[in-house]
Amino acid sequence: MTPFVLRRAVVPLLFVFPMLQGTASTVAPEVEACIRKNTAKTTAMQKIELRSTDRIGSEKLLFADIYLKRFNDQSSGLIAYFREPEDLRGTRLLVIEKQPVNEMYLYMPALFKIRRITSKRISSSMYGSDFSYEDLERLYGMLSSEAVEQKADALVDGDAVYVLVGRPSEESGSRYESVVSYFDKRSCVVRKVEFFEAGARLRKVLWVNPDKVRPVGGIRVPHEYRMNDIRDKTETRMTVRDVRLDIPVADTIFDHTRLKDFRGLD
Repeated sequence: MTPFVLRRAVVPLLFVFPMLQGTASTVAPEVEACIRKNTAKTTAMQKIELRSTDRIGSEKLLFADIYLKRFNDQSSGLIAYFREPEDLRGTRLLVIEKQPVNEMYLYMPALFKIRRITSKRISSSMYGSDFSYEDLERLYGMLSSEAVEQKADALVDGDAVYVLVGRPSEESGSRYESVVSYFDKRSCVVRKVEFFEAGARLRKVLWVNPDKVRPVGGIRVPHEYRMNDIRDKTETRMTVRDVRLDIPVADTIFDHTRLKDFRGLD
């Protein structure tokens, strides 16, 4: 295959994985075109529920609002505002796309401080869920510098899929050696993602429920994900309760010095 640099989608978006936006990629133009079908123009907002289950069946619930925006300089920002549980209410997480490593900030009302999350912590669990901070960046397309390689097509549950492999850089602080994404060739929506640690050990698998992919504003949006931690035998289900595209979102909410003042947009 002729090397192809996959250009960034118009918005860094929640509906595709960032490995498809790498700067050094060997991805066929028709695959890029397929993925671009499911991207918004400028902004997106989601209301999500994270339901985590541990080994003994105990559950933990998180509710958050996610806001994304593509800036004029072609970088992007994400802010998560946590509404539940009570001990996390009002917590804000901010990710600003930078090269070679993103900036990430956290504000917890109980601490009255804005703290920087370093690359050493990005692999940490996000509030007891099976999603790490890095996983959140990946899910919402915030890692644009990762090289991508297209592999031979495969099948997921009998459906033909494109296969793309991303390999995080050393400076990223990622715990993953490689991340393999499988995209449905008909809908152009991600179906499964495998996360491999050193030694090609499979650590996590993210599944997208194809029956919960719904049209929003002319694009197909997954509304249900399941993340399984293979080593720890735990699971987190992510349900999208609401999606809004291309809504007004001011650049100022992505200013880390103002993070403690942000209280959501509705």
